[in-house]
Amino acid sequence: MPKKLIILTVIFVSLLCPACFQKPTWISTPASQTLNSKSYDAGFEPLKKDTEFFNWFRLTVVNKTGKDMEIDWNRTKYLYEGKNEGLFVFSGVDPETVKNATILKDIIPAGGTVVRDIVPFKLIAFTPLREQSIDTEGHNIVAGLIPAGENGIFLVILQDGKSARATIVVEIESRKVD
Repeated sequence: MPKKLIILTVIFVSLLCPACFQKPTWISTPASQTLNSKSYDAGFEPLKKDTEFFNWFRLTVVNKTGKDMEIDWNRTKYLYEGKNEGLFVFSGVDPETVKNATILKDIIPAGGTVVRDIVPFKLIAFTPLREQSIDTEGHNIVAGLIPAGENGIFLVILQDGKSARATIVVEIESRKVD
């Protein structure tokens, strides 16, 4: 009798609650966000790299001036729910430069574009070398789940000794779909 009861309970629950067994779909609103200024345009987009959830961001900066500009990665911050949650990292960044806040700036040439896939430092995991691929500098970094909520970047651009600051955000959510 208990075996029949267990089977009937499983059938009943599976018919009554199909959403309980569905995987969530991760959505960003908007899918990407763009900021347009007089001297540069910046795009910020969450990415799903080899996962079903967002685990990276793509930052695109277009220099609309006739002079080089730089992205200051040591002052550019990951924002979660409006709060500073630390630095971003990307392929080739040595963890030691993150600790010492000595990440090299990206130069955006006059009229040029820089596209960089970035991940919040606080969301990365260092795994044993045998388990994951190694980036260009020999570090073994795996990007983790970007949490649901307001995620963004506090971007610092330098040009001619002056800094321009901008905040760009997207809303990430996890939905169960029918």
